[in-house]
Order: sequence, then C-alpha cells, then structure tokens
Amino acid sequence: MVDLKIELPPHFLEGEMRNGYEVTPQAKALWAIELDLLAEFNRVCKKYDLKYSATGGTMLGAVRHHGFIPWDDDIDLMMLRDDYERLCKIASAEFKEPYFFQTEYTDPGSLRRHAQLRNSQTTAIRQVEEQWHYSFNQGIFIDIFPVDAVIDDKEKFQKQRNEAMAMKKSYMEKAKWTVRYHDGPNVFKNVLKRTVKLAKNVIHRDHLDYQKDYHRFENICARYNNEETKYLSLLSFQFDNPKHYKTRAGWQNIEYVPFEFMKIPITADYDEVLKIQYGDYMVMKQVGAIHGDLIIDTDHSYKDYWKRGNKK
Repeated sequence: MVDLKIELPPHFLEGEMRNGYEVTPQAKALWAIELDLLAEFNRVCKKYDLKYSATGGTMLGAVRHHGFIPWDDDIDLMMLRDDYERLCKIASAEFKEPYFFQTEYTDPGSLRRHAQLRNSQTTAIRQVEEQWHYSFNQGIFIDIFPVDAVIDDKEKFQKQRNEAMAMKKSYMEKAKWTVRYHDGPNVFKNVLKRTVKLAKNVIHRDHLDYQKDYHRFENICARYNNEETKYLSLLSFQFDNPKHYKTRAGWQNIEYVPFEFMKIPITADYDEVLKIQYGDYMVMKQVGAIHGDLIIDTDHSYKDYWKRGNKK
C-alpha cells in the first residue's frame, strides 16, 4: 500500500468479520487510504474554518457502526455551497501531491458535478469508464458534495429543475465532442468528432464552451441559497431526489462522532436525515455503491494501470 500521513492502529489492515460480513485486507487498505484523505481534508477545513458533515452511507456508518458500513467502499461528505466554493478557491494551494482536489475546473472531463479529493498514487477507475481511457485523475477518492437550498414553492422548484436539466444536457453534449470524446460504432461520427476536436484544439477553445454551461448549471442549482428554506439538498448531484434532503436547522449544530479510529462531523438532524434516506436505518440492508463497481489498486497509480496495456 502507498505511504500515508496518518498512523494506523495496530492490526487495522487485517481482515475481520463485521456484522456477519467479511471485510478483507484489500478493503481495509482501501479504507485506510480514504481515511488518510479524510484527515487531510479535515486539516484544510479546520485551517480555514470551513464547515462540513458526513452524508449518505458515511453518516449512516458513523451513527450505526461508528465507522464504515462493512460493505461500503467510499466516504461521502457535504458542504454548504458557500464553504464549498471557498474550499475550491484555496484547494490548489493546500492539497499537494499525492493529494489532488478534483473539480470540473481543475481536471476537465470527470463530469462528477461535485468535488473529489484523490490520492494520485492509487487507482479507482469506474468499470463503465475503463474502456475509454479518460485522462482525468482516477486515484482513490472521497466525495465532497455541495449543498443547496430547496425552494418551498413547487412551481419555482420545477422551473429551476427544468432549467438545470436543460443546462446539464447542453454541457454533456458539448463535453462529448471535446473532453469526453471517444470512438463509437459509427465511423462517420468518429471522423466528424475528430475533426471538431482538432478544430477546437487549434483555436485553444476545447474546454471553454462546455465549461460555461457547466458553470451556468451550478448557478441554477444555487439560485435560492439566500432564502431561508426548510430543506437543503445535493441538487447538483441528483436534483430532484428527496432522499438527499437535509434540514437547514441541522447545520446550526455539528456533532463529532467516532468513525473507525477518528472522529467525523455530522449535522444535528442526522436522525431525520437518515430516516428520509433509509427509513428504519438501524435495520441493516446490504446495497451496492452508487458509483458502481470500481477497479481498485492501493499500490499503484491509475497511470500505471494504463501503461500496463489496459487501454481502449
């Protein structure tokens, strides 16, 4: 496994049974790298007084297991949009190799609609993307989601949603011709796409058009952040999924709870938030990760993966 800044407890990397589920040494190595990323992220947030919280399965794991859900393979964090944007501004000065703070502006083509802090000396490639050999950083990561206001007015919310989805479609289509270009089954389209990409590269505008629409998309998601709405959500990630709803009041108090051998912040409304997302969240149900299957290597960089011949 690659070198880490954090000191692991004795025997942490050994396999074990948790809640009747076998956690392998390979899973423990992945967890260790993600916890190292979390510690580095926490360092920067404390330095700049930026507030964040666990969300999703990480919040559930913190409350129910005091650590990872045994079959989970990632760490999910969230930040109010203002703190998220402040972090984006200082990230390049704070996160140094092997840490890499990835957004659509620091690493065009990932198109995640949220930030990821990655370890560049490792590999975490989505299997659905593996065949395309994309050039953006694909090291092991933790997710950082921006949180935006959910307007109470249903008509305004629907209009906002429609505008956001239209802008998302626009930037995705433009990205396919530039940063997300890859060959498809249609030979004529392949030639045409290559011609368009070459022309845009010549005039040094290969990322500009789609990034303008991407920025507009983010602004649409943040439209009502100055209003005192009851609920907040991960609008840029899944705009109209009510399972991601959080309460504004919950952000007034942040609690630190055990997570493996560390402590992690959660919003005070964790009980309501977890019930919204999972129902009776104390009942364990094994589900897959939202990002799908990953090709994981805790010893080598994703760049080495491509060099070994795993190319499109």
